[in-house]
Parts: sequence; C-alpha cells; structure tokens
Amino acid sequence: MAKRAMLVGCNYLGSYCPLYGCINDVTNMRKILMEVYGFKKKNIVFMVDTDEKSLMPTGKNIVQQLGKSIRLQSLGMCFISISVATEAETGDHEDDGEDECIYPADLNTITDDTFRLLLANLNPGVAFTFVFDSCHSGGLLDSQELQVGVGKEGKIGSETASTRGGGVSESAERKIDWMIPRRISTKSLIRHLAQASGHEVKVGTIRSTIYQLFHEDASITVKMFVKNMSSRLEAEIPEEEWANSYNEVGVSALKHLKQMWDDRTIDNDKYFRSARLVNGPLDFSGHANAKPTGETLLPSTGTLVNGCQSDQTSADMPGDNGSYGALSNAVQTLVRKHAGKLSNKQLVNMTRAMMVEEGLDQRPCLYCRKDKVNAPFICSPL
Repeated sequence: MAKRAMLVGCNYLGSYCPLYGCINDVTNMRKILMEVYGFKKKNIVFMVDTDEKSLMPTGKNIVQQLGKSIRLQSLGMCFISISVATEAETGDHEDDGEDECIYPADLNTITDDTFRLLLANLNPGVAFTFVFDSCHSGGLLDSQELQVGVGKEGKIGSETASTRGGGVSESAERKIDWMIPRRISTKSLIRHLAQASGHEVKVGTIRSTIYQLFHEDASITVKMFVKNMSSRLEAEIPEEEWANSYNEVGVSALKHLKQMWDDRTIDNDKYFRSARLVNGPLDFSGHANAKPTGETLLPSTGTLVNGCQSDQTSADMPGDNGSYGALSNAVQTLVRKHAGKLSNKQLVNMTRAMMVEEGLDQRPCLYCRKDKVNAPFICSPL
C-alpha cells in the first residue's frame, strides 16, 4: 500500500497576524517522512503560502487534496502547521457562539464538520495520522477518545503543570518572550474578511461573508448555517420575531443575509443554491449552526496529535536556524533521536516533557482509539 501525506504550512506574511515557523515545520517534516519513514516525494502533497510553485493552501485545495488521499485509501498522515481561528457565531440561544476552525491562506475556514464528512469515507483498516501544530485543534477528530491530555474528567497522562519561571535557561526564557500564539483572534478574522469583501463585518456576519466570498467552496458548516438561516427568510418570518428564536448574533446574520435576499440584482436561486444542496450521510437537523448529529465516525478513522490542551496556545518560536512550531520541533527532534521507533503515546508524553524542559505552558495531546495508543507513530520506520 502506498504511503501518502499532505503537508500544509501558512505563515500569513503581510497579514495582520503573521507567523514565521510554519513553512520550516512542513519542510522539515517532508524530509523526515522521506528519510525516516520511506515516503516517496511524489506521494507527498506539499502546500505552503510562500512559494508560487507550490499548491496554494486555500480552503478548497486543502479539502480536495485530503479528500483525494482518503479516496485512495492509503496509509498516510496529514501534518498542518497553521493558525486556528474562531468563527464566533451560531445564532442559537443555547450555543456559546464559537466554533474552532483551521485558517487557510485565503480566509476560507475549515471546521471539524468538513473533516468528519471526509473521514467518513475512510475504511476502518486504513491508518491515518493527523498532526496539528495549532491552538485548540483537539476537536478536529471528535469521534476519538482523549488518551493523553486533560479532558473533562481531569488529568490524563503526564506533565500537565505550568512551568513558567521554573528554572529554565535564560535563552529559553528569551525565546518564550518572543513566541507568537498560533491562533487568529475573531477581531483579526473580521479585519481580514472586511478587507476581502469590501464591506463591514462583525460577529454575526462572519459566516455569511465567508459564504459570499466562496459559495460552493465554503465549508460544510458555513453552508449549513446559510441554508438554515435563508430558510427563515424564505418562510417570511417577520423581523420583529427573529429575537424569539435567535440571540443577537443570529439576528445579525439574518439581517446580513436579508440584504442579499432583497437585492434585486442578485438571483436568489443561484446565490443560495450551493447552500440549499447541502446534505449527506449525517443528520444536519438542529439549530442555526446545524451541527451534525446522529451518524458518527468509526473510532478507527484516525489518530490526532495536537499542539496543546484546549485552554492553552501553541507557540510559534524563534530559533537560531529559523522559527518553528514548538510541537513540530519536538516531534521532529524525537523522531530523529529515536529513528522513528516511537509509539503514539511515547511520542506525545515525550513532547510534553520537552515543553516542561523548555519552560513552555503548552501540553500536546493524543486522541485515538485505545488500541492505537501503543501503535507506531505514523507507521513503522525504515
């Protein structure tokens, strides 16, 4: 069986929130996959936002390439060194109004729902490892159990305490002072979307703006949101009654979509077509955000190593040989040191120990089925 990988790195240079280590991360990871695990270069999709010769890591390209790897049913891995944004809106009274998503080079955010639908096509016997060096990415494979990290039940695993000021070297302290969180704030996301769309964007119009920019290429979450909201407009529910069903965020979304709905220069059937056509193997009934419920992923569809616990941030760090992600550097250092002979659990616990040694507060986590805990990280090395 061919071994395939997809590597995605975004530095966002020239934006409101640049990073500096993501391209180095994926470049070094490609070398490790080839030299330690025997991946062939032709089977590694390499996507960075700093090289015009590379496939650009847009939302559409990331989804298409991951989908292609899954359709081929190949042993593989997906390594993403990128920022995570928060789409701060769902509109439902009982929702917290936030949904974490990865942030591609073109603003076309990808939420966990998209990953769920793609992975639903992966055969149970096919191993697939995800490494996300970004903040708050633990829910991207939400059918998996937390094996190392901190969950709702308390501490699981080891090395969870904060260590800042705990005797680390002066050089390590200086690096910490210059670190950048790999997370894009809602405020920055709004600024980017406003610049791209040419109109004011606020909490409540984020998803409708993303849909306006990308239509059929928008994520499943965005299209489901627009589908549910536009159905309210189609039902001609009076504006004064919107607040009975939605909070302020939901009302703002409806007002923005209504502007499109009432614009006589826009063909409503054509504009909302890609949203209305959304369906699939999952039950999308529910509130405005319409999170998929019902059918879930088989727990064997993937192993996830992510950069930190849900209440922490993943660091973009300065280095003598260029910037790097703290998780990426730890993973690559350990794989080289042990010639790839590491289980998933060994790798993650060792990365957590390295964070302690370096005075970083982030603690990587492992999500997988129990029988995958002691399985080789990615695959058996050469």
